[in-house]
Amino acid sequence: MSRVFAVTSGKGGVGKSTFSIGLAVAFSRMKKRVLLVDMDEGLRCLDLMLGVDKDIVFDLSDALKGEYENAVYKVEKFPGISLIAAPGKTGLISEEDFSELLPKLYKKYDIIIFDFPAGIDVPLYSALDEKSKFLTVAVPEPVSVRDAAAVNEALSLTGRTAELIINKFDVKKMRKGIYHNIDDMIDLSGLKLSGIVPESDELALFSIKRKLRKRGKPMKAFMRIAERLDGKKKGLPKFKKI
Repeated sequence: MSRVFAVTSGKGGVGKSTFSIGLAVAFSRMKKRVLLVDMDEGLRCLDLMLGVDKDIVFDLSDALKGEYENAVYKVEKFPGISLIAAPGKTGLISEEDFSELLPKLYKKYDIIIFDFPAGIDVPLYSALDEKSKFLTVAVPEPVSVRDAAAVNEALSLTGRTAELIINKFDVKKMRKGIYHNIDDMIDLSGLKLSGIVPESDELALFSIKRKLRKRGKPMKAFMRIAERLDGKKKGLPKFKKI
């Protein structure tokens, strides 16, 4: 049975899709078979970020119609990762079709990561298995954290909760900003902290260079999060080392 993760965010621009890719890479380096599913119909980006955009013929809308095997593309740049791209048009993902597709995917992969669009989509959230883990990405600024809390409130209507991923973390900016410490973000969002990813030029340029250095700070952060999600005890390093 697959481990299923749903990556969400209250607002756009927080690096949610880059986080989804980083998490997928981390799991693949743990020898897991990983499937990334882009849920952002009309605004898909994972295919371009992963360098398979020219290969895409079938997408999630085709997978929902029964062509799921043809809609899965292997990512040559990152062995062990496969992708289902989002439809190029909107209105093609229904809750009923999505629910019927999921069991077929669960049998083939160790890890499935659904990269949801920013905002709140309760019907599609509800279609996921109750054991699915929701990860809400926010950056250290008030609007982003408040919107993460709104996502959590919407999820609570489905009987689910999310865990917080703090992205683009810079300890120097944190000290100069509105938050005195990480606890402020946890308290405002109402979410349990699952991991912190540093602000990084490497991540900012990922869609161009498509590289994640094994010993770079971002990859170390993704590995800590993946190992924690896989059940291993991994504490946070000192903030200066994140």
